[in-house]
Amino acid sequence: MAVVLALTLLAMGCGANGGSGASASSDPPEENPYEAGLVEKDSRRTGQPNAARTAPSPPGREPRTILGMNAGAVATTFMKPGLECFQPVDRSVLYACTSEENPNLTLLYEGEVEGRAADRVSGVEARVHRRGGADFGVASQPFFGLLATHLEYSGADSERAYGFVNRNLNSEDAATVIGAAEWIMASSRNRKVLTVVAAED
Repeated sequence: MAVVLALTLLAMGCGANGGSGASASSDPPEENPYEAGLVEKDSRRTGQPNAARTAPSPPGREPRTILGMNAGAVATTFMKPGLECFQPVDRSVLYACTSEENPNLTLLYEGEVEGRAADRVSGVEARVHRRGGADFGVASQPFFGLLATHLEYSGADSERAYGFVNRNLNSEDAATVIGAAEWIMASSRNRKVLTVVAAED
């Protein structure tokens, strides 16, 4: 009788252990809050830059455009002395040009055409950087002179523009209005910049 009772108790114990084991395996695993926190943290961190890049710009008045100026024509002018032009990712820059890959040019030339569309140019910037010991003013004159005589827009006057550029090649800050555009020359020891923007009404 004692043997039967012992066997009965042993069988019941095994059944209880098996039942509890099945019940434990069927329960969903507990979430590790540390791991969950890492996932959430990473999601926020990787999401922020994308949100910043794709966020629309705040509403406001668009930049004034230079009436009659065409972005493609300006880029063609930049390419005449040997610059290469491309369309960058920045939507406000229609063309970016550089002579960096041209070993035949003694100075470094750069140019940008800014605006919303080919016929809505808001500005042109031409930069010349010193290289070597050549006379910086004399060496940069042909590039600026070319732009002065080839930029076309409403009220453009190549003679006046050419004269302005030549007179101010070494000016720290000089400006004049020619037709629908304002011309600005700025010069330092190692860089000269010509900026052409829409003239104020």
